[in-house]
Amino acid sequence: MFRWTDDMIRFMADAAGRTDFHRHLAAELLPWLHPDDAVCDAGCGLGYLSLALAPHVRHITAEERDAAALAVLERELAARHIENVTPLCADVFTHRPDRPYDAMVFCFFGSMDEILSVAAAQCRGRVIAVKRDQTDHRFTVTKQPLGGTHGVDAACRRLAELGIPYELKRTAFRFDQPFRSWEDARRFFEIYRRRDDASLITDKLLRQRLEATGDGEFPWRLPSARPAGIITFDALKIRDTLHHEAIMKSS
Repeated sequence: MFRWTDDMIRFMADAAGRTDFHRHLAAELLPWLHPDDAVCDAGCGLGYLSLALAPHVRHITAEERDAAALAVLERELAARHIENVTPLCADVFTHRPDRPYDAMVFCFFGSMDEILSVAAAQCRGRVIAVKRDQTDHRFTVTKQPLGGTHGVDAACRRLAELGIPYELKRTAFRFDQPFRSWEDARRFFEIYRRRDDASLITDKLLRQRLEATGDGEFPWRLPSARPAGIITFDALKIRDTLHHEAIMKSS
């Protein structure tokens, strides 16, 4: 289970605030959203995708169980005077809205089975799942393959197994990580080293991976692209499919 730390929140806020990643991603999602939609950004994290989508839909419920992460969104909403986004500190798996959402967005969140379970109960329209589309961890020192069921290929396989029609678009946008200092960069690699030994995070590694920016506030950055697969499908197709699967398992 993913948990935000203060350092993770700080690094993500620095990156999201100094790149156009979420604006570009939002533009890719707009063909499946309507101006009068009530949308849920499920597991929204710091809420930067909600901020990018806000001008294009009627209302967004930005749902996140971590209050510290959600506090970043609350500050941004106040600073930008955005009034059609409601931050909601809740567990998306157990919380139920008063009425179903017109659309739900799951950005780098959950397995496909988890997404289907939530969307079946809470959505009456379009489901959009943004899934990672790389085979290795992006920030480790050594090559470390990604496993599990959270990638785009695993998600598509699961939908195909269930017979749920879907559309897929692959994309990638720059999502560089800026750093306020050399030691800040070292701390970042320590957090995301996974199974790497800490001794591998050396000044030589940092010199190889970082670029100087000439920016007084953020003098270093880690160049990075974040590839993603955007999967869309109709929530109304889920209920009958899951009901049929449950019957088959019990028979």
